[in-house]
Amino acid sequence: MSKRTCTTSRPLLLAGLLALGGCFDDCSDDQFYDPEPGPGELGNGEFHYRCIGEDDRACPDGESVGSFPARVAVGGRFELEYSWNEDLSRPPPDLRTGSSERLALKGGTFTALAAGYTAVLALLPDSAIGDLIHIHASTPTEVAIQHQRADYTAYTMAAGSELQFDAITRDDEDYVLAGLLDFTFEVADDGVLAVVGTGQGHVIVRASSAGTTIVRARLGDLGAELEITVEGDAPLTDTDATTDATTDATTDATTDATTDATTDATTDGTTDATGTTDTTGGAL
Repeated sequence: MSKRTCTTSRPLLLAGLLALGGCFDDCSDDQFYDPEPGPGELGNGEFHYRCIGEDDRACPDGESVGSFPARVAVGGRFELEYSWNEDLSRPPPDLRTGSSERLALKGGTFTALAAGYTAVLALLPDSAIGDLIHIHASTPTEVAIQHQRADYTAYTMAAGSELQFDAITRDDEDYVLAGLLDFTFEVADDGVLAVVGTGQGHVIVRASSAGTTIVRARLGDLGAELEITVEGDAPLTDTDATTDATTDATTDATTDATTDATTDATTDGTTDATGTTDTTGGAL
């Protein structure tokens, strides 16, 4: 049995939603309102969440499409797509926000501006509403620093190693919030730990020398600290093999030429120049 298609004009739908408790722009006052993320609430299709950067926690391993998140951070940026249930060849609807003051839309990117539920409308060419979904935005109350999706407040690295640490936000109900956010990072002592790369929500550090320092992640007035201890000494940098071979070849050829100008200069010069005899790298 096929699903019933429910296409409603925007004025009629708005009136109906208002009659059911005003759940068009904000449903946060309705404790019983908890729609399932993803499927359209009129039953005609499904909304798909797209991450616009690798640092959106909703998309594991940097994938562009993730599971539809339960909550998005206020300030978080994301994209949405829509597919119809029955006719995959049907053109996608035009997605619009139910309230631009609560959920902004610019160039295909949504930005959550206020906590609570705000509708996203799937509009047909005649401006009728083909479907809708409510995005639940939540205010971040905590920043945490993670490595491989586990929280850390202290970490030990070996000198010379590199690691990536990620910043996330949670709300007051301990939800990890989706949406791309712009964090800033700093290291207290760059002699112990050097920053070799950053993104909107991650930092890549290299352990330089033994010691302890602090990595800080900040988002507005929120922040988190990670104490990193570096153990051991950084490995020695190898000397260039070409330089050693050339030096040894020149030295040996000159010495041997003095001893035996005809035989030894030819034999030793050829052996050392190809690096066959000398230790590659110059470190014994």
